[in-house]
Amino acid sequence: MGIKEESAERERKTLRYSLMVATALAVLAAVWGWISQSQVILLDGVYALIGMVLTWMSLRVSRIADSGPTARFPFGKEALIPVVIAIQGMALLATLAYAAAEAVRVILAGGADVTAGSLAAYGAISAAVSVLIWRYVGKVDRTSDLLVAEARQWGASAAFSALVAVGAVVAMILGRTDFSDADRYVDSVLVLIGCAMLVPQPLALLRTALVELLEGAPSQQVQAHVHDAIAAVRDEFDLDEPALTMSKVGRKLYIEAMFMVPPHTWEIDDEDAVRRTFAKHLADLPYEPWLNIELTTDPALML
Repeated sequence: MGIKEESAERERKTLRYSLMVATALAVLAAVWGWISQSQVILLDGVYALIGMVLTWMSLRVSRIADSGPTARFPFGKEALIPVVIAIQGMALLATLAYAAAEAVRVILAGGADVTAGSLAAYGAISAAVSVLIWRYVGKVDRTSDLLVAEARQWGASAAFSALVAVGAVVAMILGRTDFSDADRYVDSVLVLIGCAMLVPQPLALLRTALVELLEGAPSQQVQAHVHDAIAAVRDEFDLDEPALTMSKVGRKLYIEAMFMVPPHTWEIDDEDAVRRTFAKHLADLPYEPWLNIELTTDPALML
């Protein structure tokens, strides 16, 4: 099994584990929020439920993208990965917008009674579980776009749950002061703060997806690896700096390199040797390189 295949298998295994935990937390939040009539817990439950559906989608897409090219899709289906990440971002943004609007409505209606102790207990449990899964998912494979998106979701969930617990403590304190009526607004205010805090996460997902859908350049780390491979090829074959372009979609890394060479000195076999050497130096990347290596004697044909 190659590096790309091992990475894809780790990705699916981690997503399955994440899906199980997300399902448990979604059920816990839905039941707890319904019993306590807490907006902020229900929001966390809905957020977890949407995350559960999106994790299932990520798992499916991981399998589809790894199935390879077909007659109808000769370049494979890797573009599904940024599409799903974009769907994640849009779904989470829509959820936050609805939750914020509902929180404003409740505030204008005079707030709502919520048991602060229940909020604190839920926030502590959910935050602890979310932190554990966030750390686990984030360490498995930092080259996987799907796992990076999944880790972001868990990190946001952990921060949101911690906010719930802190807000509950604030409500307890207010209940013992002359501002005891203010605790009716704590739940809705927490929703608004949480929405503002979570907004950067889906925006980051959308930004990542857009860059890949527009065939943007890969990360600086990947680019550095490619430039190292170029340097090794140049040293071995005594070549000048090539005209180089690269982009990444899912686990496919597209690289076009054109080298200027003297006329009547190179043959097709030599170009093949350059391509094979280049591919060898990229073999330890967890991506599938699609190489377009060319040699030319005409400066006008340089990329």
